[in-house]
Amino acid sequence: MKKLIILPFICLAVISLRANDIVCAQDTVIRTVVTVSETDPVTGVVTATTTETEKIIPIKNEVSSNIAFDGADYNFIFSWKKKKKLSPHWTGFGMGFMNYNNNDIPNGSLQLSRSHNFTLNLFDYHRQIKNSNWLFVSGIGFEWSRYHFRDNAALTRIDGVTRFEPAPEGINYNSSKLLVYYVTIPLLMEYQTSGLHVSGGVVGFIKYYSKSQVNFYTDNGRVVQNMGRDLNIRPIDLKLRLQAGINGIHVYGYYSPLSMFSKDKGPDLRTYTIGVMIGI
Repeated sequence: MKKLIILPFICLAVISLRANDIVCAQDTVIRTVVTVSETDPVTGVVTATTTETEKIIPIKNEVSSNIAFDGADYNFIFSWKKKKKLSPHWTGFGMGFMNYNNNDIPNGSLQLSRSHNFTLNLFDYHRQIKNSNWLFVSGIGFEWSRYHFRDNAALTRIDGVTRFEPAPEGINYNSSKLLVYYVTIPLLMEYQTSGLHVSGGVVGFIKYYSKSQVNFYTDNGRVVQNMGRDLNIRPIDLKLRLQAGINGIHVYGYYSPLSMFSKDKGPDLRTYTIGVMIGI
């Protein structure tokens, strides 16, 4: 019976010793051996005494992380993370005014004061180039564009081709507009010095919504009419972007080298935009 009572304590001691051996195997052990010789003055017998000491230096296990909290390679809008000294100027909110060359487009005159876009850039990814003041910048954003037309005509698709169609006789459009919404993906190079920054490159525009709409008044009141959604607008477009500013405020400009509409499927509208952004 006594053996059964003592056995658990022996097992526990063995386990503790083995655990200590495992921990110690991971540590650095420094052994010091000191030998002292003494001679008996009477008998002349020499006696050697050996003293052995050990010093254990624990090894710290360091776990690496792919997330650099002291400055990351990416930013989210309204992010809590600490930004690097060189941080790009893509995320933020902006507004701009749009125009295009409409000299050769019948019934396609634009109202500049009412034609604008809103930009919300949510995320950026950036890499510093060889410890210089240059950054490569990409990311994701959204753009909502509104084109208001001056003439009494509206964009609609007839026989598969998009064109400005005059209003029916007796109808005067109070408003004629085109709405186009995009997801944007930039590929930019940015240079920074003393709070100033300049960037340029191309931005991809992926269309996810478009609509031509008019409203007018009749004897029965106000009428809102959709003139078409699938208007042969390019599903993927490219625009050139140039931006300059100081700290979190900058002016940007877009120019589209391609027509908004697919080739031979609509008017040749090459748009350009000038706006202001506030980085967040």
